[in-house]
Amino acid sequence: MKRSTRRGYALLVVMILILTSSALAAVHSRYLTTALQIEQARIKREAFVHGPVSVLAIACQRLETGDPPATSFDFRFDADIDNSNRIYRVTYQRLNASQWTVSAREDADALSLPPLPKSF
Repeated sequence: MKRSTRRGYALLVVMILILTSSALAAVHSRYLTTALQIEQARIKREAFVHGPVSVLAIACQRLETGDPPATSFDFRFDADIDNSNRIYRVTYQRLNASQWTVSAREDADALSLPPLPKSF
């Protein structure tokens, strides 16, 4: 009598290996995507801190030396950030006798404005 042998286990093992490796790849892809998003957010935060926030800090420091010449006045500030020259518009606006609003934003059209003085 002929003995029957079972075949087909090799295909089952290959399918299990493919599914397992696909699942592991998906999990690692999620971790890699999250790590890249965190790094991009950190780079954007650093650029923001070195850009407008540092210019705003300088503008507030200049406000401590005295009052700007008018109730609302714009100045130009040239900042070297990451080996590139960026131009910022610094705006001072008087709210009342002792309060000012100071804003700083990158603006390439601010070349015609007077430069931010060292003191008022």
